[in-house]
Amino acid sequence: MGDLNGRRGRIAGMDIRGNTQIIRAQAPMAEMLNYQNDLTSMTQGRATFTMEFDHYDFVPAQQAEKIIAAAKAAKAGVEEEEEE
Repeated sequence: MGDLNGRRGRIAGMDIRGNTQIIRAQAPMAEMLNYQNDLTSMTQGRATFTMEFDHYDFVPAQQAEKIIAAAKAAKAGVEEEEEE
């Protein structure tokens, strides 16, 4: 669960079914793109996860600044290529 918190996730609940522990959480999709590989490493291949879209949410200001800066840099790179 600490890993999910590090990915800006919010734990919604935990269930136990037999020998299986189920954790329900919400996390930004951008943070979960490499989660399968990390989860496999952390659990030595024993854990699995599923992911589905739930809703859009506000982006924290610090993250928004990084995204905007990256988009501007990418746009500047495309404009430079078009000029050549």
